[in-house]
Amino acid sequence: MFALPPAEPDIGDLQLLSDAIDTLCDIVDGDREAFIKGLTEIVRRRAAFEDMKLQLDQRISSS
Repeated sequence: MFALPPAEPDIGDLQLLSDAIDTLCDIVDGDREAFIKGLTEIVRRRAAFEDMKLQLDQRISSS
């Protein structure tokens, strides 16, 4: 039902992301490092939100 991820990421998987970041930086004439830091913060906040949501759901279901 579920497939285990490969032990090591395939560089091809990351190449598409890298290309997309380069393209976006070219479009907005932005700094690649700043762009990646911004994306990192978005992902971190989303993960924290999902964690809190899961904890809330667990509390509600155990009540």
